[in-house]
Amino acid sequence: MLLAWLAIGFFREPVSSWQERLIVGVLAFCFAIVVVMDMAFRRTLPALDRTPRRATVTGREPFHTDPDSDSDLEPYELITVTVDVDGTPTETMIADIVAAESLPRFTVGSIWNVYAFEDPTALNNDHRTRVILTEAHDDVIRAGSDLGLYSVHNAPGPGSDLLLRRYRNDPRRSMFTTSCPRRLE
Repeated sequence: MLLAWLAIGFFREPVSSWQERLIVGVLAFCFAIVVVMDMAFRRTLPALDRTPRRATVTGREPFHTDPDSDSDLEPYELITVTVDVDGTPTETMIADIVAAESLPRFTVGSIWNVYAFEDPTALNNDHRTRVILTEAHDDVIRAGSDLGLYSVHNAPGPGSDLLLRRYRNDPRRSMFTTSCPRRLE
């Protein structure tokens, strides 16, 4: 809309002033920045093997933000698990940030169904691989996700936002197909 107004401004009588053009140009640029940043954030993730695997909880690992930074993020814990990947037990972490009210369910030795990435090293940014809780655990309250360098913190809610993301091995969707937002709070 802004770009249409800018283009029409060149041909209307009286011609729009340079201040009007500058204001519309800056607004259009700001809108484009927001769109590009959103596209970069929602980039395609590495291929996900959607074969449910059994993961055994081995503990928790705390993550803290830098106390000297201006970050509003609260410290959180990721669940460490052992998953059988092609016959080899692998130490990994559940990428879903489990909210405090669901953490007591993740006792050491408890079993959970997870999906693993086809290439375990694809998101190995902190020397730990990640797995994602399957849809069988949509009742678990989550507060975001941590994929190493890619961390997202949301308002707590059931289900995994990670399962709604696009993965490299997902079938192509039409640009007119959208997924419904899970939480309409």
